[in-house]
Amino acid sequence: MACVFCGIVDGLEPAWVVWRDEEHVAFLDRSPLDEGHVLVVPRRHAVTLLDLAREEAAALGAASHRVARLLHERLHPHGLKVQQCNGRAAGQVVMHLHVHVIPRWAARRSPMGRRWTGRRAPEGVLAEVHARLTGP
Repeated sequence: MACVFCGIVDGLEPAWVVWRDEEHVAFLDRSPLDEGHVLVVPRRHAVTLLDLAREEAAALGAASHRVARLLHERLHPHGLKVQQCNGRAAGQVVMHLHVHVIPRWAARRSPMGRRWTGRRAPEGVLAEVHARLTGP
């Protein structure tokens, strides 16, 4: 079975990419917990954090930090939730290592709800958030 995140990394699958470097790609989650929910993935296919060398794990942490700063500076959330699941028993759905960086607001109800439902966000919402994250 083909890995959808590898397809995104290779440019074969569509994605709202908000940041990338030589080792990582960060893109909007199409089924976000809240607006601006970003997934940070290593370009090299790995299933869990334990599949990375220590240096690769440190680089993934640094990339996630960079994306967290981007979300903080551009979207001004009250907080950021950072989550990473390893294996189905831990809630991992896509078997390509990824870090969720999720902006959260204290006094506002998310249009996507407070709990993850798997519901896809409207393309217009993704486009607007993407423009805020990648624009001048």
